[in-house]
This record gives sequence, structure tokens and C-alpha cells, in this order.
Amino acid sequence: MISGLNGFSSTMLMTSLSRNSAQMEELTVQISTGKKAQTYGGLGEQSSKALDLRSDISTFKGFQSTIAQAKLQISMMNTALERIVDIGSEVSGSATSTEYNITDTNQSVGQMTTTAFVKEILGLLDTEVDGDFVFSGTTSEIEPTRNYDQIINGFGGEEGLITVTDERMRADAGADGRGRLTLSAAAGTVTLAEQATDFGYKLEAVTSTLSNATVTGPTGAPLSVDVAFTGQPDPNEVLSFTFTLPDGSNEVIQLKAGSGASDPGEGIFSIGATPADTAASLESVLAFQIEKNVQDEGEAASRIQAAMDFYDTSNGGEPKRVVGTPETATTLDTATNAGKPTVNWYLGDNNPGNARDTAKAHVDSHLDVSYGARANEKSIVRQLAYMTAFTLPSYDQDSSVDQDRYSALADAVSAGLSSANQGDVVKTIQTQLGVATKMLSDANTRHTTSLSMLQSASDGIEAINDEEVAAKIMVMQTRIEASYQATSMLYNLTLTKFM
Repeated sequence: MISGLNGFSSTMLMTSLSRNSAQMEELTVQISTGKKAQTYGGLGEQSSKALDLRSDISTFKGFQSTIAQAKLQISMMNTALERIVDIGSEVSGSATSTEYNITDTNQSVGQMTTTAFVKEILGLLDTEVDGDFVFSGTTSEIEPTRNYDQIINGFGGEEGLITVTDERMRADAGADGRGRLTLSAAAGTVTLAEQATDFGYKLEAVTSTLSNATVTGPTGAPLSVDVAFTGQPDPNEVLSFTFTLPDGSNEVIQLKAGSGASDPGEGIFSIGATPADTAASLESVLAFQIEKNVQDEGEAASRIQAAMDFYDTSNGGEPKRVVGTPETATTLDTATNAGKPTVNWYLGDNNPGNARDTAKAHVDSHLDVSYGARANEKSIVRQLAYMTAFTLPSYDQDSSVDQDRYSALADAVSAGLSSANQGDVVKTIQTQLGVATKMLSDANTRHTTSLSMLQSASDGIEAINDEEVAAKIMVMQTRIEASYQATSMLYNLTLTKFM
């Protein structure tokens, strides 16, 4: 009877020990993983809710990953844009402060420095982040710009900016170097007229303090001005012509009546004995002043506008070219229509539409944040055009004519890149990207809060209470130790009875 009882007790003890050991193993796994169960099935009725919470947590973490990537790209874009702004300021300052000191390369130090800066900007526009070229629009896998040498000199049978600029200067100057203006004098009347062309100088306004002279215009199509003398003007009376140059800037040519010999360089025309004599002198001095202005300020304006028309290829555009022989050309058109293959400096996405929309981050269920950019946006193009125009011409240190040409271009570039005219243009892109960054940060903050709440709910279902499990382990250890002791005593008792 005792033997049977001992056998039954032994079986009971072994079963209890095995059960306690299994529970101990489960508690040990829980304490090491921090989870109540290693499968969702082990959560029972809460498994469905746990899965939903896990899905929500994964979604919000995905949003945060997208936000982090977008913010990284925007940060790199802002770094590049900030440097572009700084470069523009440096060139603006050096163009005004640089003296006429031409090196053995036939360029000034300022020009050579600007060349290096243009190359740097092209490099900045090729900024790549994790395999994406951030200034290439939707085609982020494509490096957006050609290199400086290809842009300037042409590539693969296509002409570059040097050729484009040369043709534009010739077209704007005209065969006689008078900016496509027609000038004549007859019967005491001087007539100045525009030509019907896309090129050259355009009459903006005329003002006069001349006595015994009637000024008419600008009127007609093309515009023209008549200055009809009916007698002698008084000395020091003034006649001023305001012109619009090819780049949209204005130039004023001011002429003054003089009682002595004319001085074309100073803009002084002679008061003649007759209206015809006065008109002839005015025509001669005005012709000199126009030709001089076309040679200096006109060349600068043509260079800048040629570069603008070359670089501005946004919304599916292409470089613009003079159609036909420059000196007699009347129209400006696309390179394709002009029949003049021309390098397209920008190789990225160039479809119509807002550049910002070329990259979007899906950062919430109903929120996409736009933060794309293209290298050929007008604000960037404007700065590249002014800078590249400054890098092209060559000069002779000993030529006073070249010194005047250089001064006109340097002044135009300096003014064009001044903070008043350019400083806030590129910064507009930065402002828009700043708005995108704010939206991304706000979304990230919301997601952080949501994740905290979701994680708490998930932990309430899946996670253990460390202290509670630790207490259970201690209890289980005590039980197991007691089971081992009882089993040991039982086996000793059975062995003694047997002996």
C-alpha cells in the first residue's frame, strides 16, 4: 500500500515539477523579450486589436522616415542655395571694385574668379542626396547640368554661349553700329527712328528744354522722334533721349546746345547760323553718342540678354537664337526654329508646372508636402546669366576703348547681382522650402505624439509588467525548489523501505 502511494506521489510530484518548469521557461522568455506572448495567437481576444495598433505604428513610422529623408534633401538644397546667394554677392562686389587690370589671359582677376564661381554653381546644382539629384525635378536620377566648357563652347555639333552671344551683339548693334536706330537730318529737322526688329535700342522717352525747337514723339510704329528747329536754341539748353536696351535696362543720352564748336565726346552740338546747320550738328553728335553707347553699354546689355535667352529654358523651352544673318535679322526664335543647333545646358525634368511639385513627400494620410526644384528656375538662371556673361569677353590692357567696354559690363553685372536686384530672388526658393520644412516638422511632431499614444496602447496589450513577472519568477523558483526537495525526500523514503 505504501509502495503504491509512493509511486502515485512520485508521479504527481514529477507532473508538478514539469508544469512549474514550463511556466518558469515562459516567464523567462517574457522577461527577456518584454512581451506577454511570442505570437499574436497567444494574446487571445486582444490579438486583433494588437495587430491594428502595430499597423498604425508602422504607418506613422513610415511617415517619419519619409519626413527625415525630405528634410535631409531640403537641408542640402538650402545649403547649395545659400552658397549661390553668397557667390552672387561676391561677384557683385568684385565687379564694382575691380580695377582695369588685365592679366596675360586677356581677362581681369574678377572675370577669372567669376569663371570659377560659375563652375561652382553648376556643381551645387548637381547636388546629389542618396542617389537623387535634388535640382533635377522629377528626373532625380539625371545629373541636371552640363559642364562649363560644354555650355560655353558647345558640344556634339551644337553651338555654345560664345556663338549665341556673338550673334546677339551683332544683331543688336546692326551693320552701322547704331543699335538698329535710323538717324537723319533734313530741312532743319532731325529724325530718330526705331527699326521693326526684335533687336537693338528702343525709344522710351524724349525730354527737351530747347528754345525754338519742336519735339514730336516718340510716336508711330516703329516709334520715331522729330526735332524740328525753327530758330536758334540758347546755349546749355538740353535734349535728352531715353532708350530701352536689349536687357531691359535704360540708358539716357543727353545733348547740350553750345555756342562754340561741337564736342561729340561731351555731347555738345553747335548752335548753327540756320536751323539746318543746327540740325546737322545735332545729328552728328547724336550719331557719335549712340555709336559710343552701343559699343559700351549696348554690348553689355546684349551679352547679358544673350545669356538670359540661353539659360532660360524653363517649361519645356530651349535656348533662343537670332534668325538669319545677325546684322539684318529681325526676329529671335527658338534654336530649333532658327535652324541653329544649340547646347541645352539643363538636362533635368523640364515639363510645365511648378518646380516645387516635382518632389512630394507623403507625410500624413491626407498631406503631401512639395519640395522639388529645378536648376533652370528663373531666379537661378538670372544669376548664372549675369555671371557667365561677365566671363566671356577678352580685353587689351592698353586699349581705352576696351576699358570703357569693361567698365560698362562690370557695372551692369554688379548692378544686376546687387542685393536690391538679385539678393531676394534665389531666397524666394529658400522661403518656399522653409515653408515645406515647417510643414514637415509640424507633421513629425504630430506623429511623435500619436506614436507615443499608440505605443502605450500596444504595450498595454503586448508588453509585460517587469515587476509583476519578476515576482512570479521568484514564486516559481520557490515552488520548483520545494518540488525538488519533496521529490528527493520521497525517493529516499522509498529506497529505505525497499532495503
